[in-house]
Amino acid sequence: MQNPTLRLISLAACVAGLSLTACSKQDQDATTAKAKDVYQDSKDAVVDTWHDVKSYTFDKKDDFSASARAQMAQINAETAKLRANYSDAQASASRKAAMDELKSSEADYHDKVSALGTATADTWDSAKQNVVASWDHLKASYDKARAD
Repeated sequence: MQNPTLRLISLAACVAGLSLTACSKQDQDATTAKAKDVYQDSKDAVVDTWHDVKSYTFDKKDDFSASARAQMAQINAETAKLRANYSDAQASASRKAAMDELKSSEADYHDKVSALGTATADTWDSAKQNVVASWDHLKASYDKARAD
């Protein structure tokens, strides 16, 4: 025989689960819309932060590197979604070219961000500008691959 407390907890969990799945279509749509809004707001905040850190001096090297890595994580998640819906066998030549350019741009950005770790006060501005330029190219490649 089951423990009565365990049985009561199981029953409560089932009731809670059923009440959550009983949301109306309107409630589900509202929740989905809210989730999209929150995602867009957080995405915009990351972009705004990135814009601000572009002017960081060598003294803020670690902050700039952390922001660049956060951007890398974000774009990796976005490109993973693109790749999940991509079939090389069914893709047009322009789509294949766009996806290849995206892959190359990702690798270049990763290399530029990694190079920040060895930047000195004398090479900081150059290393930072390389990351910024590589990010701009990666973003353009992503937009092109997404549009194609």
